[in-house]
Amino acid sequence: MGTPSTGLPAGTDSGGDHRRPPSTGRLLLASGGARLLMLPIGGLSSILIARLVTTADGVDLFGVVMLIATLSQLLMFADLGAGAAIATARAQVQNAPSEVEKFRRTNLTAIRTTLWSAALLALVACLIGLFGAWPALLGVSNPNLSTGLNVAAVLTLVTFGLALPFSLAQHVLRGSGRMHQAIVLTGLSAPFALVLTGALYVLDAPALSYALTLPIGALLSAICCTVQVARTDRKLVTGIMSEVLRPRRFPGLPISATAAPWFVVMIGLPLALQSDRIIISHQTDAVSLADYSYAAQLYAPLFSVMSLAALALWPSFAADNLTDGAARRSWLTGVGILGAAGSVGAVGFVLLSPYVISWMSAGTASPEWSLLFAFAALLVVQSLHATSGMVLISPRHLKFQAVCVIALVVTNIPASWVLAPILGPAGPVWASVLTVAVCQLVPGAILAHRVTDHRSASKGRADG
Repeated sequence: MGTPSTGLPAGTDSGGDHRRPPSTGRLLLASGGARLLMLPIGGLSSILIARLVTTADGVDLFGVVMLIATLSQLLMFADLGAGAAIATARAQVQNAPSEVEKFRRTNLTAIRTTLWSAALLALVACLIGLFGAWPALLGVSNPNLSTGLNVAAVLTLVTFGLALPFSLAQHVLRGSGRMHQAIVLTGLSAPFALVLTGALYVLDAPALSYALTLPIGALLSAICCTVQVARTDRKLVTGIMSEVLRPRRFPGLPISATAAPWFVVMIGLPLALQSDRIIISHQTDAVSLADYSYAAQLYAPLFSVMSLAALALWPSFAADNLTDGAARRSWLTGVGILGAAGSVGAVGFVLLSPYVISWMSAGTASPEWSLLFAFAALLVVQSLHATSGMVLISPRHLKFQAVCVIALVVTNIPASWVLAPILGPAGPVWASVLTVAVCQLVPGAILAHRVTDHRSASKGRADG
C-alpha cells in the first residue's frame, strides 16, 4: 500500500550485474543505427511538413510558423536538469540493484520538478500572450499576424509543458542502456506531426495553427516512451505516480548535484545555438529566415544521429563500470567514429541540400552556399565534441561543462548578432562553428584526455 517496490531490473541479481559492459562501437552502432532507421522517416516527414505548410501559407509564413513551432528548442532546459539525474540514477541501478530505492526517490523528485516547471512555463507563456508581447519578442512585425501569433505561441508552449513529465521516460530508457528504444519512440514525433499537418491542410486550417503540430507530435512520442518504461521497468516504477502528490509520506532525493550543472548546460546550449532564428528575424528579412529554416530542418536530423549515438555511452560512464583502460579506448573510439560520421554527413548535406530545399519550398527558396557550408562545418565540430560531453558527466565535470557553455553563450550571441547583417543567415551559423570549437570542443577534449588517462592509471595501480 504505497510501499516502494524493491524489484530488480531485468538481467540483475542480488549480487549486482557484473557482466562486461557493451563495447563503445556496439553502443554507438545500436543507437546510431536506430537513429539512421528513423532518419528517413523523420526526414521525409519534415520535408512533407515543409511542403504542405509552404503550399498552404507561402514561403514567408513558413518561416514564421517554424519560428513558433521550434520555440521549445530554446527551452530544452525546462526539465531543470531532472533528466540527467534520472539517467544517472537508472544507470547505477543497472550496475548495483541496491540502488533501486534511490532511483525511485530520485524519480519522484524529477517528476515533481517537471510538474512545477510545466506550470510555471504555462503561466509565463499566458501572461506574455495576454499582454500581446509575443510578436515583438519574436521579431514579427506583420500586424495581421499579431493575434494569431500570440495564441499559437501560448498553445505551443503549453503543449510543450504538458510533455515535460512524460519526457523523463526517455532518460530512464537511456540510463538503462536502451537508448535505441528511446530513439525509435521519440522518432515517432515527426510522423505524428505529419499526420496532424495533413489533417490541418485538408481542413484548410488557419496559417499559424500548423505551429502546433510539432509540439503535439513530441507530446505523443513522450507518452509512447512512458508506456514503454512502464512495461520494461515495471518493477522499478510501479506505484510511483500515486506517490508523486504525497511528498511528505514519500519524500524524494536531492538531485541538484547533477541537475544544477546540467540545467546550466541545457539552458545555455539552446540560447547559444537555437537563438539563430530570432536573431535572423530581427537582423535580416523574411526570406533569409525562411532560407535558414529550410537548411536547419535538414541539419537537425543529421546532428541528432551523432548526439543521440553519443548519449548511448551515458550508462557506461555514469555507472563507472568500464574495465581497465576501457575509458580511454571508449573516448577515442567514440571521437573517431562520430567525427568520421559527422564528416560524411557534412559532405552529403552540402551536396544534396540544394535539391531537397528546392523541392521543399516548391522552387521558391535557394539558400546560399555559405549557409550550407556553415551548417556542414557545425556538424563536424559538434560531432567531434559529442563523446567528450559524455565522458564528463560526473557532478564535478558537469560543472566544468557548465562553465564552458556559459562562455559559449557570452561569445556566440554577440557574434551572431554582428555577423547576421554582414553574412546573412549564414552569419549566426559561422559564429556557432567558431564558438563551439573554442568554448567546447578544445577544452572538453583536453579535460576528457586527462580524465580518461587518470582513470586508466588509477585502475592500473589498483590492479598492481
